[in-house]
Amino acid sequence: MSKTPKVPARYVALLVQHLEAQGTDCTQALAQAGITRASLRHIDAQLPSDQIVSATRLLTEASGGQRDLGMRIGALMGPGQLGELGLAMLSCANIKDSLDLCARYYVLVTPSFSLRTRMLGSLYELCWQPIQAVPYDVMVMAYDLTLMNFHTRMHSLLRDDMPGYDAYLFSSAPADQHRYNALKPARCHFGQEGLPSLRILIDAEVLSRTPMPMAHASDLADIQRRLDLKLLHHLKQDQRDWKAWVTMMLKEAQGHQPTQDELAAIVNLSASTLARHLAAQDTSFRDLTNEIRHERACQWLQEGQLRVADVADLLGYTNPANFIRAFKARAGVSPAQYGKAQASRT
Repeated sequence: MSKTPKVPARYVALLVQHLEAQGTDCTQALAQAGITRASLRHIDAQLPSDQIVSATRLLTEASGGQRDLGMRIGALMGPGQLGELGLAMLSCANIKDSLDLCARYYVLVTPSFSLRTRMLGSLYELCWQPIQAVPYDVMVMAYDLTLMNFHTRMHSLLRDDMPGYDAYLFSSAPADQHRYNALKPARCHFGQEGLPSLRILIDAEVLSRTPMPMAHASDLADIQRRLDLKLLHHLKQDQRDWKAWVTMMLKEAQGHQPTQDELAAIVNLSASTLARHLAAQDTSFRDLTNEIRHERACQWLQEGQLRVADVADLLGYTNPANFIRAFKARAGVSPAQYGKAQASRT
């Protein structure tokens, strides 16, 4: 059964506010997405994720296809848009503690992405990854928003102490890459191999020594108790489409064949629990992996730019013979025969 989880609507509300301040009428786009203005008014408003995706695309179209909308909205988002979580972050002792806290409750910001933080030597790493199926174009816009929001918030807190940092995006470098160059002192790297993610590496020391403006331990403890209850409620209501998520992660992985253990770790599950979720949807990780590998193989063989051995290697086969057997079992012909047949049709 198809599951459509609800997600916070604050991004759409900000997008509408921004576009209409520019003179763009969003009425038709909202109506086409089935969203009323009243449903956007409350800070904790939630809407089905498919409506959020539809509204994002329709509003982008209404804007004339502005490619930097994610970055513009990211610059507008502050702690006030995060409700109690935003207040909790302001109450932490320092910036690093506030980011660690944000990671713990990030599912309350958006159930579509996770945030993980860790130390890598003297550097502090933040890594955002999708934990629900998210279309590629919406994911790129979401990472633009996240990157700009991080940059804007850090600059407001650190000012002259703002260190250079590295941001690694899985998407290819856009034609208008200059807009990322404006995020100095950030260094943006595109087309990163691995699972679809946004990673930021920044000096840890400056984050640990910079206090938050409303640091207050007792206030923080009170807010965290309320956040814990919200988190527990959310986990009980989780309606994730596991098959769609695993399929998306396998498709978007670049130069890397993710394992079931790797994907399970992203959503804090054991591999066996993820397997049970997939079995409940009449599939398995192996079935989905084989399906995606076959789709990629067909695409590359049809393009005719790679040898069969190269395709086998890119798909993670230990030797071409295994790939040839697997492909023939599924397609009824060998990879070479398939490639020749496709070439003859063009």
